[in-house]
Amino acid sequence: MPVIPDHPFPEMGHAFTVDVSADGEWIAVSSYVGARVVRSQVGIYRTADLSLWHLVELDQSIEGLAFHPALPLLAIATEEGDEAYRRGELVLYEPGTRRRTAVPFDEVGVTALHWIDERRLEIAVAEPDHAYERDGSDAYLTCVAERDDWRGCLDDVAAGGLAFGPRTPVDDDGPSAWDPIPPRPPLADLADRAGRTWNRRDEVVAVEALTDGRVIAALRCGTLLECWSAEGELLWSVPEPDDFSHRSGGQLYITPDEETAWVTVLVGRSDDRSTLLRRIALTDGTQLAEHRLDFPVAITARADGAWVARDSRDLFPPARWPPYESRVYTPSGKQLGTLELGECDRSFDFRVRRSPRLLFLYRAEEENEEENSEKWVVEATPKGIEPLFPFLEDAAPDDYVMGGPAVYVHDALGPGLVHSVLVNRRNPRLLRRALPHGDIVWTCPTDARVTGVDTHEGLVHVVTGGHELLTLRADDGKVIHRGTTTDEDTYGPYAFTPCSLAVAPNGDLLIGTAEGRILVRRSGGPE
Repeated sequence: MPVIPDHPFPEMGHAFTVDVSADGEWIAVSSYVGARVVRSQVGIYRTADLSLWHLVELDQSIEGLAFHPALPLLAIATEEGDEAYRRGELVLYEPGTRRRTAVPFDEVGVTALHWIDERRLEIAVAEPDHAYERDGSDAYLTCVAERDDWRGCLDDVAAGGLAFGPRTPVDDDGPSAWDPIPPRPPLADLADRAGRTWNRRDEVVAVEALTDGRVIAALRCGTLLECWSAEGELLWSVPEPDDFSHRSGGQLYITPDEETAWVTVLVGRSDDRSTLLRRIALTDGTQLAEHRLDFPVAITARADGAWVARDSRDLFPPARWPPYESRVYTPSGKQLGTLELGECDRSFDFRVRRSPRLLFLYRAEEENEEENSEKWVVEATPKGIEPLFPFLEDAAPDDYVMGGPAVYVHDALGPGLVHSVLVNRRNPRLLRRALPHGDIVWTCPTDARVTGVDTHEGLVHVVTGGHELLTLRADDGKVIHRGTTTDEDTYGPYAFTPCSLAVAPNGDLLIGTAEGRILVRRSGGPE
């Protein structure tokens, strides 16, 4: 499977600390994969060709790492917990053998470390203020582990073969270990030395395929929109605005003629956001038009080109004012009217691909209504909002019911919706519902929350936040292919986390990932 872009360190997501071993053979990179999935990891790479040697996944947050000044031995500081409970570890790892061991630190977090010399490792720990003597602030202390020969430490550390000196308090400026020694070379420089290119990339929140083979993607941060050729060459890119108060809204709508796209730019603070709707030419990324709306926008589109900018209510703390009217537009951006779609939050996510109808999750406004009362699937028509069916009839009144990605299907069974659902953040599943009355045709459980679904030639393709990749028959829900985006035989030694999905007109699957990559599974793959 091709990976777009074909750059080194593809699984790193947000890279934090980078270090190179004294012998120059190994690169260590600590990172996390955020957004919908959080995972702490250290990637170990060969300097010679920047290939991934080992991905070390850890249960705790990584606070720092440093190679021994003479040996290929990596020390990693980790921490977990809060002011009420804290723990940490010193992890020692040997790249050549992939062996590792951990020294636990009870009741404190290991926040930083550095090698003083070949014999001494300085470690900084954070001690919570359980007695509230420091207004809840941590106390920082350092201690030193000393050995004449660290080469054999992996054999005896776990058995108590590593002793630490007394812990010494430090001032408010923190321990000397917080200043990396030597300075860490950035990944871009390491890639450049090898004749490669690397740029930090954020989550691919939306991906689409054009009929000519081009791939259009929207990123959560850094880039509003980008266009790739079918061969994986970057054709153009629209960066996020320079204004510090502007950022990507992660919403993408491509017009039926594939000439333009509408993207969202959020403006302002988290408690009071407005939106710039920007129309972008898909030939070269030029901005053609802009509308400003007084609310954060979620986009819903119909197959014929009509689309709606809904008040997503994506604010923190939540808005204390009534929802704004949603705006209905033509593909060119001419406003056709408004809709009263009521309250909305992330649990109302209902992105229905390929639908000839404008469908939403909706909750009628009633006096003394329960906060999590029943959601309905409704259709917006020129006559107004038409209720179709309850989203989940067997939900209890206090259940937290969440929508998600969906796709319209039409076959011998008639029209229907395949949509995801999550109740109280558990038991994720996919359902096919008959239209217009919502009868359940089939149900398919998934390993984690569905992050993308699309259809092509009678098949439904699904990806989840648990790395699952499924292909089902649309008519009966039978799973005919079950795979993952962590299959080493298919994807190499990488662990990509799916966040979005689209099927190209030729049947290729495009999977946007939390690591900022687009995976391409060519049609004719395992079904």
